[in-house]
Amino acid sequence: MSSNVKVRFAPSPTGYLHIGGARTALFNWLFARHNKGVFLLRIEDTDQQRSTEDATQAILDSMKWLGLDWDEGPYFQSQRLPVYKQYAEKLAEEGKAFYDTDAEGRKAIRFKMLDGVTEINDLIHGTITFDTSLIEDFVILKADGFPTYNFACVVDDAEMGITHIIRGDDHISNTPKQIASTRPLNLKCRNLPISHDPWGRRIEIK
Repeated sequence: MSSNVKVRFAPSPTGYLHIGGARTALFNWLFARHNKGVFLLRIEDTDQQRSTEDATQAILDSMKWLGLDWDEGPYFQSQRLPVYKQYAEKLAEEGKAFYDTDAEGRKAIRFKMLDGVTEINDLIHGTITFDTSLIEDFVILKADGFPTYNFACVVDDAEMGITHIIRGDDHISNTPKQIASTRPLNLKCRNLPISHDPWGRRIEIK
């Protein structure tokens, strides 16, 4: 494995760090250290109703207590709203997403999900195939200006140069939405020598 490895732990501060989150952080940290790569910490605080400063601090304190030091960050998604807005509006301008007005007249942006088949190269499970005709058009930017999880995380992963996604099996179902909404933007992982979807190259934790 080359030294361009860059992984991330990206908890949502809607509660304290639990054993599953700590386990995911540990695998990412070990993978980075083994490959002389970079371990990045990103706080995904776009859920404004549930995210708290106390939970954020508890996550940082717990990471330090566990000895899981990070090389970059912590980055906060709430401080990157203009980035997500720019990408979402670009998709809308190109007809790949559309504005959806709610009952109060507020506009969100939904991605137009195309029918077809999406495959990912999972480093544990192998090739996984999804029928995208079963996935509805989904919100990528909410009416309050905050992005949804599936959109923000892959924009950040590409911009921050993440090479491998190490996360739990429960996130497999998110992957087709993540790939679909970002491929039209031609996002490429900065640290990779070839064009490829970093979120399609994943190491699952069973």
